[in-house]
Amino acid sequence: MAQRRRSEPMPVKYWSFAGLMITTWCNAECASCYLNCSPRRRGEDMSVERALSLWAGLIAACPHGCRIHLSGGEPFGDWPKLIEMCRRAKAEGLGPLEKVETNAFWATDAAVVRDRVSALDAAGMRKLSISADPYHQQFVPIERCRLAAAVAEEVLGPERVQVRWRDWLADGFDTGGLADARRAEVFSQYAAGGRDRLCGRAADVLTAANVQKSWREVADVNCRQVVLRSRHVHVDPSGWVMPGTCAGIVLGRARTGDQIAEIWRRLADDYDARPVVGTLARHGPAALAERALAAGFAPRAGYASKCQLCWDVRRHLAGLAMYDDELGPAWIYGL
Repeated sequence: MAQRRRSEPMPVKYWSFAGLMITTWCNAECASCYLNCSPRRRGEDMSVERALSLWAGLIAACPHGCRIHLSGGEPFGDWPKLIEMCRRAKAEGLGPLEKVETNAFWATDAAVVRDRVSALDAAGMRKLSISADPYHQQFVPIERCRLAAAVAEEVLGPERVQVRWRDWLADGFDTGGLADARRAEVFSQYAAGGRDRLCGRAADVLTAANVQKSWREVADVNCRQVVLRSRHVHVDPSGWVMPGTCAGIVLGRARTGDQIAEIWRRLADDYDARPVVGTLARHGPAALAERALAAGFAPRAGYASKCQLCWDVRRHLAGLAMYDDELGPAWIYGL
């Protein structure tokens, strides 16, 4: 990498917060999912051995260490594997485990919740993160989220239980029984609040009609911060490394943890020359859209955010098998 003056900011920050996506399966198929998870996704799971290898590699690759969280999909879909992963990570000195994410579909009984949260606590988990919002409540009764949060707070203490969103947990309701039109109204109302990442499935479903602009209007800033400097990445079951909030952009592939540091170094060396990452970092989605127009991309009449535009452009290019080394994995784009 070219020598950098001390006064210059690092173009690519070290990855100090990483999510291991241990499965792409989920009992739900939420409108807000920025991935493409669903009950139909089977067989795309991260083995315990690969998870531990990547975990160790992520920690070693960052001079400041790396906080690991386990996500999916729905990690509790295979409870025996989840708890084995956590126990072995602690035994091998890989902790602490920052958090485990869940939609609480499994929280049908207080004793079950207490046993599982206690086991995770003993295995080194710092926080339990529970998803509660109108989208998840189409598939998961809100009372399960409330039960999971209440019991987890008894076991861990309130400061170690996160809920997205706490206001919905307090005042929300199940949306699964609503008529389609009414549910769409509820989703649109909450999407307009700007809490959701409009990429993946969310980009197609959660369009807030009252904030739409032309594609040129929403893409006047670059994406350097989120793509290169956020310090946050996700790693899918096959080892694809992606920016934490930009699913479907590939920074590299790590089949084993000892490849993580090299992926970071390579990105720091050549990110500017990469057609997708470099273009987004320098100019943002508008410039990527300009490239895609020549490949037949037809923009929508309006976009709610630059992220929604970026998703549309990337999905079009991925469908043409363009920039395969930067756009993937294929399952995120439904390919």
